[in-house]
Amino acid sequence: MRQSLALSYERVSADLLEHFDGIGLVRGEYVFRAAGRYPTDESVTEYLEPYLAELAAQAPGTIWYRTMEADTAECNVLDGVEEIIVESQRLVGLRGIRRSRRFPDAFVAELAGIARARRAGAEIGVIFPFVTYVDELAWAIEQTRQVVGDCPVATMIEVPSLLVELDRVLATGVSRVVIGCNDLSSLLLAQTRAELRPVRPTPPLVRAIEQIATAARAAGVTTAVAGYLHADLVAACAQAGVDECVLHYSDLPELFGERWAGLPDLGVLQAIKAKTRADIAAAAQLAAGRRIR
Repeated sequence: MRQSLALSYERVSADLLEHFDGIGLVRGEYVFRAAGRYPTDESVTEYLEPYLAELAAQAPGTIWYRTMEADTAECNVLDGVEEIIVESQRLVGLRGIRRSRRFPDAFVAELAGIARARRAGAEIGVIFPFVTYVDELAWAIEQTRQVVGDCPVATMIEVPSLLVELDRVLATGVSRVVIGCNDLSSLLLAQTRAELRPVRPTPPLVRAIEQIATAARAAGVTTAVAGYLHADLVAACAQAGVDECVLHYSDLPELFGERWAGLPDLGVLQAIKAKTRADIAAAAQLAAGRRIR
């Protein structure tokens, strides 16, 4: 089983990448959350494209970029957001491709940046997040073909509904499916993500992974597993016939030991999350003050 790297705006070196089978996931939302900017033509040009160019200079093979996957509270605090939306259930709210369909300009801005990066020589594939129905996936693929052209496309499988529609998913033309264990385990087991981190090999999750891997193999589609993975789940994925595990940069010391503790960007993910939490809290305080007045 291959092991690739997942990045959340961390920088990487060619020396680090020698230990992995490429970059299997770039979580695009962390680029924009770090900048405090929503995806627009300007922010994509200023932040996303230079990051992709930097990665392409270090990484051989395809870099798999996942388009914006942020909940409404996280989007609300980004400059340039289209609309302030308040939801009580953010996990199952307006996220991923759902949001992209409602606000397609941001999605198209990301795709246009990917198209420019590819024309500059970067080898980039596109992953679509939090897909609920095959119709959403078909829409995302069509948009990508119109803006980027003939690039590799993949989908996350994070929502149990896609397990039911797996045969249709595999017939859309995706070359890769990425099982997002953070959300999938939460929705399968009816537990919060915080309770499940790191994600362990519970029987329902392992069974779902086995079913996806078997069906994907028969269809000639690559299966990858991603998330905040416990080492036991990585081992279970190898036994289940998964082609690739995508490991978070920030999790490398926990997975592989103290020899990875000196990586320079280990604090990047938590720093971005802390920034977003602080911005959300400040926005809530400001809104409460307006209500009092």
